[in-house]
Amino acid sequence: MNRFLRFAVLCALLTLAGGCGAALAAEAAGTTPAPAEELAPKLCLDQQIYCESDGTYTLTLQAWAETGADAPGPQGELRYTLAPEYTMTEETDVQAYAVDKTHSGWGQVKLDLPGLQLSTDAATGTITVTGFDYTTNAVSAKPRLDGAGRTTFGRRLMVRVRGLRADYAETFGGCGVTAGSGGVYFPENGGTQPVCCAAFPAAAADIPLRCSYAPADQTLTAEQEVNFGYMINPPGGNAGNMPDGHNNAWCTLRYTVSDGTGPVAEYTVPAGIPVSGGSWTVWPGETFRAPAEYTVTVTLCAVKDPAGDPPPQGSAQRLVLQSRALAKAA
Repeated sequence: MNRFLRFAVLCALLTLAGGCGAALAAEAAGTTPAPAEELAPKLCLDQQIYCESDGTYTLTLQAWAETGADAPGPQGELRYTLAPEYTMTEETDVQAYAVDKTHSGWGQVKLDLPGLQLSTDAATGTITVTGFDYTTNAVSAKPRLDGAGRTTFGRRLMVRVRGLRADYAETFGGCGVTAGSGGVYFPENGGTQPVCCAAFPAAAADIPLRCSYAPADQTLTAEQEVNFGYMINPPGGNAGNMPDGHNNAWCTLRYTVSDGTGPVAEYTVPAGIPVSGGSWTVWPGETFRAPAEYTVTVTLCAVKDPAGDPPPQGSAQRLVLQSRALAKAA
């Protein structure tokens, strides 16, 4: 037993000596041991977008600074631009306000702070908020007194956009369609470009697939073949929506041409590719000259979202349209 105690004491002394030696070596070198790493304060941004029951979208932007962060004062600007797939309408309501931090979370009361200014441009989908002092309103875990002598834990800036709609002139829809982009900026200085302090993380929502399509009839002259490309991309420019590489960025289109016996041709346009860049996945190998009636089925399938996840089930995943085209003799 005594031998064990002596061994334990010896180990303790060696450990203590090692620690002292390290400290002495650091002191001799003119340095001090590095303290445990602490998380640096930062400017925090968050955004969310979700679809309401009436088919409109609500976008929420949040921005705040932690105590000690290198954050802008009231000159800092929150700037945000909607993705072209979403649009503001006359019914769109945009609000900017502050919310208090409490000892247990975030308050629910909307604070209309003096100097807070909001501007929107529906044509470009831009939102700008100025007048929020990120430094004075910095959030902390411990309470402090504000300029009026009141106890505060800080505040965050909130921007809520209600009544956004999908712009089907810009998109056929899809899964995980990005909401937009932006951040908090230091103001311009001496004519230079504003500096982005922090950017909003990505947020996305599903947009139900939608497009119009109406193949045109054909008139065949003697010995003329049926032009299946004519059914896929009818002339006139107003027979329906053709994929241009942008409006089908989130979905693949497949055109299937069938007669009374079944499919006779199929043309596929991958997501993000214009109709001219598609290919025949079922080549029309027969020569068709006899007048007949054909059914063109257009199938839109949502591609995987940017995170690589399969699209969820629902109206944003798959859409099937059918239309008839007649090939008749002159």
